[in-house]
This record gives sequence, C-alpha cells and structure tokens, in this order.
Amino acid sequence: MDVKVVRSYKGKGTKELQAFIQPGTAHYILKYEGGGELPEELSGVYTSISLVDEAVLRYISNSKDDSKKKSISKEEE
Repeated sequence: MDVKVVRSYKGKGTKELQAFIQPGTAHYILKYEGGGELPEELSGVYTSISLVDEAVLRYISNSKDDSKKKSISKEEE
C-alpha cells in the first residue's frame, strides 16, 4: 500500500512535517520526513486537514515564540 503525503510543512528545523491519511481510516496523522519523534502536541490523529493545519501552525508559532524568549533571556544575562 502506497501512502501519499497530503501536505508538507516547513518549520524551524531541518525536517519537514508531513500529513498523511492513516491507512484503513479517514484520519490524518503527522510524521517527520525521514522519521523522528513528534512533539506531544502534534501526536495523535486529526479528522480534517484544516485541524492539521491549525495544529502545525500553532506549533510553529509557539516554537518561534519560545526561541525569541530564550534569546532575550540570554541577552539579559
């Protein structure tokens, strides 16, 4: 069975997040291109691609906010 990528997302890291339809279901799942462990907030199944979009965009946005906070903290030290 050939599993096709429905959508890809590029975040801060080097690996792309890819959305697939879970075989045998109508649910979407996320995986990193080339494998790897997903963050807890992205694990699980989604019932629509729009919910996948929301989760990934929220994760990417929060990751950027966290990196800004870390760089500000380092500058203050």
